[in-house]
Order: sequence, then structure tokens, then C-alpha cells
Amino acid sequence: MKAMDTATARRKGLKLRATVIYRKDGEVLFVRKRNAKWNLPGGTVERDETPLEAAHREMVEETGLAFDELRYIAEFREEKVIHYLFEARKAACKPRPCNEIEACRWIKPKAVSKRRVRRPIKTILKRCA
Repeated sequence: MKAMDTATARRKGLKLRATVIYRKDGEVLFVRKRNAKWNLPGGTVERDETPLEAAHREMVEETGLAFDELRYIAEFREEKVIHYLFEARKAACKPRPCNEIEACRWIKPKAVSKRRVRRPIKTILKRCA
């Protein structure tokens, strides 16, 4: 994976985001901030941080889950955001909302269209299902 550095992204008016798809028993883990739509765990790739490092950090910060391995699966661009997509493998514990996250929920991919999920995330899941 060849990732754009954050300084270059900023100059081009782009935001870099590490996004994690964690599947378990036919469902995908979603997180939600207060009064917001459901989203996949993840967040901004910070300065001097790789997308993989950001994915690991965001999973711990948002869900309390630490993974030995996150597998890079694709890059997805939506308007001014580049999502570096990672797939999480089995975790030893259950996700719990941490920091700014109010709730964690497992949602079946078929039910995503019926939930308040951010539009780009619906597109990502259709392409990576």
C-alpha cells in the first residue's frame, strides 16, 4: 500500500482516513457519536502516522479493541476524503464505546440501508461486501 502523506493531502485539500471493517457472525461493527449517523470505526490519519497505525489507534480509542493484525483491503475516494480500508480479524474481547463514541452496534450488511448510516459507508460496504 502506497499512502499519500498527510502534508501532501492537506495541500491538495484532502483528508486521509483509516477505516476498519470488522465482521463477526455475518454482521459488521458500527460506531456512533452522539446525535450522529452510524459509521465504521476509524478516523483521521495524523501527521507522521501511517494509515495502518491510525487504524490500530482508532480501534482502541473508539471501541477498546486491539488487534494483532489489520489487513489492508482497498483505497476508496469520496469527494475530498481518501479512505484506507482495513479488515479486522477476531478480537479477544467485546467492543465498547470509548471517548467520543456513544454506541457500538453489530449490523447485518442487508440492514444497513434501513439504518442511519453515512452514505459513503454504504457505498464502501457494497463494494467490499
